[in-house]
Amino acid sequence: MSSLRLLTTAPKSDDFTPLQEHQQQTPSTFFGAKPVLYVHQTGLNISASKAKLQSDDAFAKFSSEPEGASEDDVLVRDVEAWVNSENLILFQKAPNPTGVSIPYPSIALHGITKKNGVEALLMNLSLNDAETVNADEDIDVLEIILLPHSHHADTSQTSPVQEIFAAMNTCADLHPDPEDGEEAAPDLSEPGATGWITADNMDEFVDEDGNFKGGMVIGGEELGPGAGTVRPREGDEEESATNGVNGHEEKYQRTG
Repeated sequence: MSSLRLLTTAPKSDDFTPLQEHQQQTPSTFFGAKPVLYVHQTGLNISASKAKLQSDDAFAKFSSEPEGASEDDVLVRDVEAWVNSENLILFQKAPNPTGVSIPYPSIALHGITKKNGVEALLMNLSLNDAETVNADEDIDVLEIILLPHSHHADTSQTSPVQEIFAAMNTCADLHPDPEDGEEAAPDLSEPGATGWITADNMDEFVDEDGNFKGGMVIGGEELGPGAGTVRPREGDEEESATNGVNGHEEKYQRTG
């Protein structure tokens, strides 16, 4: 099942909160507010592989035409881009209103490139539902190139492609991949994984002399030679045998 959603009604400016208005709001007014519109650009074209474009139910609805003499690539003309805080929307009003809503986590890659000398935006879109993909090789990717209808000659202003790219960077940061930065949870079934060593499990970690066994693993990390070795004070061997490891219950908290 594709993560992209087909749209049959064109977005309207009233569907969004303008960025400038959003920046003037207080945090208490954010809850339940409309998505924030960062950039709206018209007069764009989409270049893509015909076969890949037709493989997705949403993109297959776009009206396209052969791109030059190529039999493999097609061009989708007169597309609008709505870059908002919830998703990226690409919409074609004519000949039949159709569009696609693209969640930011589905945009595997986006960057500025050039096509036929024109600055363009390259995007790799994951067509899979992230919850149903089990392996990298199962990911189905659609590569599209978004470019302006005409060459942007005014170098004193930011190009439409650069505006879209910058806005997408900002909005993508609002939807981080939940797997990014997550540390693997410790295996609590392994000895000492909780970080505590008590009298109840001490025999699993120390030898008959009261020294920690070599190669002991705690919290997924192997302790080095001599780790945890009990060294009695000089002339105090008898006391050390009745306190700490072999005597009263004491807890050693993992610090590594």
